[in-house]
Amino acid sequence: MNKRHLYPKDWLLLHPYKSLQPTDLYFVELANRLYTALPRVEGLPEHYRQRLCWYAAAYLEDTISGLGLWQTFVRLHQQLYGKPLPFYHTEETDYLLDEINADDLRFIVWNTWQKMEAAHPFLSPFDPRINILTDALYPLLEVAYEEAPENERLKGFFEHPGSATTATEKLNWLFGSTYLTEPSMAPYLPNVKPSDRFIIPTGPLALFLHEWIAALSPCPDEWESLKGLRPATPELSPQVLERNQTTFRLFTAGTGGAPIVYLDGYDALHRFLVETLRWPDDDIHTLPHLRPYSDFILMCHPQKGILLAKDICPYIADPLNSLYNPQEAGQNAFRLLTEETLCPPDLLTYTIRHGFLPDACLPQTGETAFVQENLDFLARHTLLYYYRGD
Repeated sequence: MNKRHLYPKDWLLLHPYKSLQPTDLYFVELANRLYTALPRVEGLPEHYRQRLCWYAAAYLEDTISGLGLWQTFVRLHQQLYGKPLPFYHTEETDYLLDEINADDLRFIVWNTWQKMEAAHPFLSPFDPRINILTDALYPLLEVAYEEAPENERLKGFFEHPGSATTATEKLNWLFGSTYLTEPSMAPYLPNVKPSDRFIIPTGPLALFLHEWIAALSPCPDEWESLKGLRPATPELSPQVLERNQTTFRLFTAGTGGAPIVYLDGYDALHRFLVETLRWPDDDIHTLPHLRPYSDFILMCHPQKGILLAKDICPYIADPLNSLYNPQEAGQNAFRLLTEETLCPPDLLTYTIRHGFLPDACLPQTGETAFVQENLDFLARHTLLYYYRGD
């Protein structure tokens, strides 16, 4: 073939072994053919153009070798949202769950680009450039699907854990080095401690490693003995539980039974804390450092206690929220799905499940339909721990 631009050493970085296997050179050559066919488009750096070729080749290898990453993602997305993929209406195409599909590749292109480390506006999954790239890659994958060899090292890879060392190596690879999980984890990997990998969700669906294994392995029970895989749920002391339950009773008594309240300004927050929750009127309990903020949301849970958010009331169309402003929501509600720490996870899932974000749309284009159809997925995909953390 013509001059090679992509090299085996980089292909190995997407694999759980360090020595080339008999099939690897085929996929390296495939990645190079993809690279030659892939046009340059505005906004996609060369490094990520190369990543697309590696990921497309790895997606094909996964599908024909029985690794199960893609099929697991599709199956779990179907369970969560009632459709195989976000965004794309696969019922309108000849979508086949156990074969390669153009919409799969379209999602991989979007996922890779959207998760670029460099700051950029949120990318619409219907951006014309995604179709340009997909249309260049997919015909070559269709041909390769009929001839590519299976990688025997990957077949049933997650079926059994093996030794503790082997299991750890498999999980480390799954966490942030596969074509499906690397995009979401690449910015964080340098700062992630080994023990943190069990408490940080990864991949497009923000799954914890124990969730991945439960879905990937036909023998998930064999993995349960691995220390740390399933983190223990922190237990609150009886004193803390009693205090939280008392707070919940006072909270709901003051709101007419609602677990949430919207407060206009610091003075309203101060009154609620002192008069409704009966907290002491001192600087420790009345949070004077919050004076500069315009509005507040308090949400209370009988076990977890209270969470607080600030300066987002106008974006939430809760009938109880007199501060809701449709114009401001149209401009800013999308931020709740994409900005870490702006909205606490429990509050975000509450607003999504109750339909309180009807104005969320893509700020650059005003696209609404795909945002509204995929609110929960967008939050999962973008926020990861800040969506699934407690």
